Amino acid sequence: MANQRHINEDWQFQQRCLKCGLKLFPYSSQDAEDWAAMAYHECQRRNISPRQLMYERSPNIDNTHAQRPPKVIYY
Repeated sequence: MANQRHINEDWQFQQRCLKCGLKLFPYSSQDAEDWAAMAYHECQRRNISPRQLMYERSPNIDNTHAQRPPKVIYY
């Protein structure tokens, strides 16, 4: 049961990293996934949250999204 809890916590942490990656790179899912993989390892190494790492990279991301939200492109 403890192993299942550990796997679930890792999965949730990966999802948090991906959520921040998609906010940083709304038009490129590959860049978002690459950033999320880097963030996962970097956050564990530095013991910080993915949100803190996202704000280090782009401190005004919330203001930018409020002023100019990403456009949804349908193919």
